[in-house]
Amino acid sequence: MHPRFLELETDEVAISDFVAARNQRTADALCDARFAQDEAIAARILEDPDRLNGVSRRGGWLYTFRQTTDNPRGLWLRLPEHSDPRPDADWDVVFDVDRFCQETGEIWHWRGAVTAEFDPMRVMLRLSLGGSDRCRHLEFDCTTKAPMHGGFDLPPDRGDVAWVDADTLLCSTALDGAATSSGWPGEVRRLSRGQSETPVIFRAEASDLLVRPYVIPRESGPPLICVSRYLEIGKEQVYLLESDAPPRLLPSPPDTLVWHNATHFAYIVNEQGGVPGSLVLGRISDGVVQTICTPGARHSILAYSLLFLRDWLIWIETKNLRREVRAISLTEGDGAPLSLTLPETAESVWVQHHDATGLAGDGTLQLQLTGFLCPPVSYLFGMDEGPGAIAWRLLRRENASFDASGLEVSLLDAPSDDGTLVPYHLVQPKHRSAERDQPVLLYGYGGFGHAVEPGYDRLLGSLWLAAGGAYALAHIRGGAEFGPEWHLAAKGAGRRKAYEDFGAVARNLEARAISRPEKIACHGHSNGGLLCGVMLTRYPERFGAVWASVGVFDMTRFHKFPAGRAWIDEYGDPDDPEALEWLLAYSPLHRIAPAAEVSYPPCLIDTNANDDRVDPSHARRMAAVLEAEGHSPWFFEHGDGGHGGGGATRARAKEQALGYRFLKASLDL
Repeated sequence: MHPRFLELETDEVAISDFVAARNQRTADALCDARFAQDEAIAARILEDPDRLNGVSRRGGWLYTFRQTTDNPRGLWLRLPEHSDPRPDADWDVVFDVDRFCQETGEIWHWRGAVTAEFDPMRVMLRLSLGGSDRCRHLEFDCTTKAPMHGGFDLPPDRGDVAWVDADTLLCSTALDGAATSSGWPGEVRRLSRGQSETPVIFRAEASDLLVRPYVIPRESGPPLICVSRYLEIGKEQVYLLESDAPPRLLPSPPDTLVWHNATHFAYIVNEQGGVPGSLVLGRISDGVVQTICTPGARHSILAYSLLFLRDWLIWIETKNLRREVRAISLTEGDGAPLSLTLPETAESVWVQHHDATGLAGDGTLQLQLTGFLCPPVSYLFGMDEGPGAIAWRLLRRENASFDASGLEVSLLDAPSDDGTLVPYHLVQPKHRSAERDQPVLLYGYGGFGHAVEPGYDRLLGSLWLAAGGAYALAHIRGGAEFGPEWHLAAKGAGRRKAYEDFGAVARNLEARAISRPEKIACHGHSNGGLLCGVMLTRYPERFGAVWASVGVFDMTRFHKFPAGRAWIDEYGDPDDPEALEWLLAYSPLHRIAPAAEVSYPPCLIDTNANDDRVDPSHARRMAAVLEAEGHSPWFFEHGDGGHGGGGATRARAKEQALGYRFLKASLDL
């Protein structure tokens, strides 16, 4: 089985010619007056002066990040802490990304700032090179609003940094031979100001995914230095590095993630160490653990919601995808979990530290609420008086970007091929003009234990919903919507279940007389792009259009790229004959049939030249094989951004407008 079009992986001339010709063809067909109108709408939304992009506290200031017409790459802004964080307030510019790009002659994308717990005015700016996973870390003084003279300045790398004290950093690195076999950081080093020596304080195994340092402040004494060693995606071991002792491993199973503060740790059981999905809490001092919650059917704990305070552990549970915030006291030995009565209901609920230094500060938290039709709203609160006596303080309420008054949200189920009921959210007009004629965009992911969730997507709302389209979000297996078992069911040899689930949702939209195949499109990113590639080649009769973004399409060669080696645990090893058999059974590039045998719906395959996670050659080769078999796919390779999409507002606007123009043309919206 000789791989086809391998020149589109490494031959720069062949790549340039291929991309230029296909980009031009796609632009000639889709970049018309309607596209320009949508592009302008998208740019106005991304540069909207009446909204913010989150608010957090550092020292005595509130910070936000905003992109504008004059600053399409963005401004880091601040207000005095007790100000009303209105979009039209007198925000002070702390860092201008566009100006920094001009000064350095490089394209940088904002990725946040790592704040020093001991001095909130001292940060390490995190700047992505061209939108890639490689980030430069630059020491910056928020008081002078300038890089520190002679400060730390780490070259672009895939690693992280953590402050130990004013003159010491920890950094993980993939440079100078330190990378794991997946190309991610394999060493943690100590950097001391003014010293050229960077001793290695922790080294991963070559087969590990990566290592990451971080620091937990303590009430007294030096901070707790920690290293996360990721064995695979979603599988972590945490080591505590005390100065006069060997690294101490927190006693958690090696197939789950760990959260902790200076006194306690917690994890959700995956396959080892108890009932899958259970929440386990332990004491660092002696390693004693207790199970504090064991979810039932269609009931789960969101792993990334675990949050430690000094005296509390907070998490979010879902019951049939409806969310509830729970907490347990760390000071009451036999205390039971308690529920927080929220100030508003919402489809999506999150809690995070208000202070950018995390566990430092006064313990103020942010509650963030949103949904498909509800712009984000944030409240501040504390846990000093316990869950029953919370005083909610409104921080900000975002303005709407589109009129949602004529829309409604439903939570439905679709029976999959094996009888499993697969939930999906449906956003559609309250009053439809004709049965089974509703254009529907179906989105999914279905992998790596990642749960998709409702959110206020301004571009989707303005470019699709406002134009009369409906939107379905499929919670298929492979995700973690119903705990680890929902993920594990579609892992490795079981991955076909994720595709059967997604295809079943499309079928259910027709069975419920909501739409018909010619009016149903699907879209997904990354692993979701793979999902859409499978829909194109396995269920072409169920869709009227397929939009696959930054997808993995050759399941026999994904591990040939360093980042792809990290996916073997999820997909299987193509070098294993047994795994290769099930991979070939759905690998989109290998399932393409000649046009004489099957007619595929219109498809748009888009990628990004700076994507260093899913190599853009996957998309190029998928389009090339489709063409070779007589099909006419649309292909576009964007040049500004990375795996997550474009960086500057106009690049992101073009990227989104192109996709929605394709959908509207294909579904006749």
